[in-house]
Amino acid sequence: MKRLEKIFAATVLTGLICSCGGRRDALPRADREMTETFAVACDSAFDWLNGFGVNEVHSLMVLKDGKVAYERYGNGHDENELHVMWSASKTFTATAVGFAVQDGLMSVDDKVVAFFRDDELPAERHPYLEQLTVKDLLIMSSGFSNDILNIPGSRFFEHGWTKRMLATDFYCEPGKLFSYNSGNSYLLSDIVGRVTGRRLDDYLNEKLFTPLGIRDYRYEITPDGVAAGGWGLFLSLESFAKMGQFMLQKGVWNGKRLLTEEWFDEAMSCQILQYEPDKVTPEQEQYIRDSEGTQGYGYQMWLCTHNAIRLDGAWGQLCIIIPDRNAVIATFSHTGAAESHIKAFWKYIYPLL
Repeated sequence: MKRLEKIFAATVLTGLICSCGGRRDALPRADREMTETFAVACDSAFDWLNGFGVNEVHSLMVLKDGKVAYERYGNGHDENELHVMWSASKTFTATAVGFAVQDGLMSVDDKVVAFFRDDELPAERHPYLEQLTVKDLLIMSSGFSNDILNIPGSRFFEHGWTKRMLATDFYCEPGKLFSYNSGNSYLLSDIVGRVTGRRLDDYLNEKLFTPLGIRDYRYEITPDGVAAGGWGLFLSLESFAKMGQFMLQKGVWNGKRLLTEEWFDEAMSCQILQYEPDKVTPEQEQYIRDSEGTQGYGYQMWLCTHNAIRLDGAWGQLCIIIPDRNAVIATFSHTGAAESHIKAFWKYIYPLL
């Protein structure tokens, strides 16, 4: 898997990668008694998942009461690696929207078309495009029929991603149905850049990364000079866990409020279901109750069982926030069955929390 990540890195470097060098500020570590208590259970989860099919667990960190209770790296990975985040990047984009809302620069109820010039919008606008709001993008209910990732030639080399996304047809009215679409997140990144006058990564560096002591990150930048938004962030595991702790504390860091609690009350709550309740059959009810993919969706983040919330990137990049236990579980991995990782955390680690 290490080789595959190097291939991916070489691919994205055909565009622009914005890097911010420097070491991160370390999180406090738990005392020896706590780390020894967590070691056996967490090692069990780590080792079991490594032997589960073709899974590779690259790293695992558990925070309890704001302190690192467990930390382990394997399979050639280490604490200084900036790991690909895939769609876990989306939650950072949503948080940038939160800061822009707090700064009075925009609202989640704003119409998306208001942020773009006439020459960027289709000559004949679909009625649903006129209705589309920032919140529809945040909760994956835009109604767009296509994902920009699936439009041939759109990534890395060609300009005009925003114009192409805004010209996408609709399959339903915005706000009605959940449909996962990284193009929504890209538009959010572009909007943040326009209202702040700063690219997403620069805005996040001021508002989030610097206050949290995160200096070790990279961002993929599109040919149009926009941070990808729906993917493209690279972080160390500890910095990933910091984001989870910041969300657990609902916007407070080192005793200082950075982002309003009200934003996190909205962002971390169920804004839309991934299914239509009136179409659920009796045979599907148990699956929906137990599945980690059907608990609801907030602002570019997933709700889990156990009253938890997660940042979720392809192939098992997970940061699980567990408010009931004042805990965070962060992991980087390569797996085609991320739900098996989450279930293993509930089995081995959750009872200790």
